[in-house]
Amino acid sequence: MKQTLKRTIFLLYGLHGLVSAMNMEDPATDFAFLEFEPYPSLGGTRFSGPAVAESSAKRAWRLAGQLSFPAGKIGDNQLFGSFKSTLMDRDIVYNDTLLLNDGVLERFWLSGGSTWPGRDGQSSLALVGVGVNSDFADIGLLDFNTEWIYSHFWTLNPSFNWGLGLDVQQYFHKYQPYPLIFVDWKVSEKTKLKWDADFLEMRRFLSPWLCFTAGVRFNLEFFALKDDADFEYNSMGLETGFQYAVGRNCYARIKYKELVWGKETLGLPDGTHHTRGIDAGRSLRLNFAYGL
Repeated sequence: MKQTLKRTIFLLYGLHGLVSAMNMEDPATDFAFLEFEPYPSLGGTRFSGPAVAESSAKRAWRLAGQLSFPAGKIGDNQLFGSFKSTLMDRDIVYNDTLLLNDGVLERFWLSGGSTWPGRDGQSSLALVGVGVNSDFADIGLLDFNTEWIYSHFWTLNPSFNWGLGLDVQQYFHKYQPYPLIFVDWKVSEKTKLKWDADFLEMRRFLSPWLCFTAGVRFNLEFFALKDDADFEYNSMGLETGFQYAVGRNCYARIKYKELVWGKETLGLPDGTHHTRGIDAGRSLRLNFAYGL
């Protein structure tokens, strides 16, 4: 009797694990999200340096959102649009005395694009976007930017998809190309690896709805400031946290991020530029998303 009970429990546990793995809740794409990233007190973790410094040790935050939507079809081409926005509360100060931004830094970006199928499980995507990244103290050509993206994807099997692309961003009178890599790989029944352009992440499912995540995230932000000054930073951070499927394709995520590399460039109103490395920084990222 005990042996039969043990076998029954083992069988039910195995079936539960199989069903859990087969029904992993994990979106391929976020169509909408709202994200809040508070930064801790800057004492000891502030972005310090000789050229650009924080005006005080006050707390800072970043709020970002996205909404993507279908826009009809022309033949096999699926048209879509996307709107993104970012608000960032951070003072940009030169030599601890000259405040160069006038309030909150803001980004608004609108794009349109198309996806279309190819042969043997292949597909393509093209996108064009225009945005304004500014403190809105004064508006000029420096505040506007554009972006062009083309990507091509291959499906090798149901467990492995990958793609390559090119992202060209135009801002501050320059053109900056970025290569894009996409990987969606179901490594095992409960482990998934995802590389989506600016982040690489491993997801280990603890249940069909809950997974542990660990990975790397790359960030680029730039803003035109008052009096034709400008600010740009690039960073790479290590992230770890959890993703939970709330239901009906809705997800909640919490991530801890530690910066491991970065640089900031400040353009002053007189045309001179100062660049320095980011030597520290950490934050929490709270994300609520709708995806399929």
